[in-house]
Amino acid sequence: MLVSWQALPVTPISSQAWPFAVRRAEPASGSLAADDGAILALMPGRVIAVVFELGSCVPKGDGLLVLDAMKMEQALLAPFNGNVAELKVREGAQVSEGNMLNRIEGIA
Repeated sequence: MLVSWQALPVTPISSQAWPFAVRRAEPASGSLAADDGAILALMPGRVIAVVFELGSCVPKGDGLLVLDAMKMEQALLAPFNGNVAELKVREGAQVSEGNMLNRIEGIA
C-alpha cells in the first residue's frame, strides 16, 4: 500500500498550534498490489505468529500473521476469502518494510 498525506486545517484553542496530517491509504500499483493478495510488512519487525499454514482456507478479515515492531504487535489480516498460496516467512523471522510475507489467492 502507498500512503499519502493530507494536510488538515487546525483551529488553535490557545496561542500555540501544531500542524498535523492524516495518513490515507491508497491501493498500490504493480505486481504486489493489494488486490493480488500479497501481504506485505508495513514496517520492519519480527514475525511472532503465523496463524495459517500453506494451502489453508482463510476467511476475509482473519489474522494471517502477527508482527512485533518496536514493542507493538500488528496483526496482518486477509483482504478477502481465499487460500494461502505462498508463505514466505516463519515464526521468529526478521522482516524489512515492504517484504512480501505471504500471498492469498481468491476462491473462484
